[in-house]
Amino acid sequence: MAYEPLHHKYRPQTFGELVGQDAIATTLANALQQQRIAHAYLFCGPRGTGKTSSARILAKSLNCIRQDHPTPEPCGTCETCRSIANGSALDFIEIDAASNTGVDNIRELIERAQFAPVQCRYKVYVIDECHMLSTAAFNALLKTLEEPPSNVVFILATTDPQRVLPTIISRCQRFDYRRIPLEPMIGHLRAIASQEAIDINDEALRLVAQVSQGGLRDAQSLLDQLSLLEPPIEADAVWDLVGAVPEQDLLALVQAIVSDHGTAVLEQARKLMDRGREPLIVLQNLAGFYRDLLIAKTAGDRQDLVAITPPTWADMQTLAQDLDIALLLQGQQHLRSTEVQVKNTTQPRLWLEVSLLGLLPSTLISATTP
Repeated sequence: MAYEPLHHKYRPQTFGELVGQDAIATTLANALQQQRIAHAYLFCGPRGTGKTSSARILAKSLNCIRQDHPTPEPCGTCETCRSIANGSALDFIEIDAASNTGVDNIRELIERAQFAPVQCRYKVYVIDECHMLSTAAFNALLKTLEEPPSNVVFILATTDPQRVLPTIISRCQRFDYRRIPLEPMIGHLRAIASQEAIDINDEALRLVAQVSQGGLRDAQSLLDQLSLLEPPIEADAVWDLVGAVPEQDLLALVQAIVSDHGTAVLEQARKLMDRGREPLIVLQNLAGFYRDLLIAKTAGDRQDLVAITPPTWADMQTLAQDLDIALLLQGQQHLRSTEVQVKNTTQPRLWLEVSLLGLLPSTLISATTP
């Protein structure tokens, strides 16, 4: 049997299977139940949060032939549902706006929309990444969105709604997809790991969810990659795979910095680079760690805001108690100003070490003293 990536295999097939988008799923299901179907929808939100999946579910719900009317629960097994799922349905047209940006592409779409559906109740057009359309293409679409044929539904999806014309937005029912909350994502990943017999511990699973920053597709892809490693899969394997600096190494580096111990700082930096970490990645990860320390200092009960495992979070809270917020903010400013230098230099290792020594409390204090 051909290999199927996890994010394809576990793509939601009904509104009830959408993870972390309960309000949107309920609204669309109720609209179908009450036969209050709009002619144009706009799905906005970050990548991997369910926009395209929702468009496909809506198309199946409108056209499932097991019912003689649109249903919030498509069967998924009839010919229409299967053809929509595998992309072979004649009346389900999915367009990548990044590749079809011009007005001619949209005019051709509008002309075809005038014809009656061939095999379905509704002809459904999904325009993905619609913010990539040109202004002329948007304007050509305006009249059709306002008064489309009775058996046509347009679904526009975008990760950048600010670039969609206000006149387009006003003609659509807008749904804003949020990043998937941490706990529902962990529960979903745990179910997949159980079903696929992936031996991954809870700490690593939580880290996968946190690193993905609310994008379920990213989390599933990362879990798919981790499944190729030797079991059991632990948190260090996650850090190695995403190319980031492990949190314990960052903690050790920060402890050396706050202790004002220059030699220890250089030794920690050398260890990281000897293990293949890029200087720029070390600097960027350290900037993120300083931000996490600020959260540990000011909002110690909000571990959900950081991609840190519980044991390290406890150590960070202990460390942050003795740190001054002003010192952390100065460190952040220093890291931001030195990132450009490390990025553009021909000697990134040298400038990383110089930048790290600039974070020592004695250096920061002397730099701010008039």
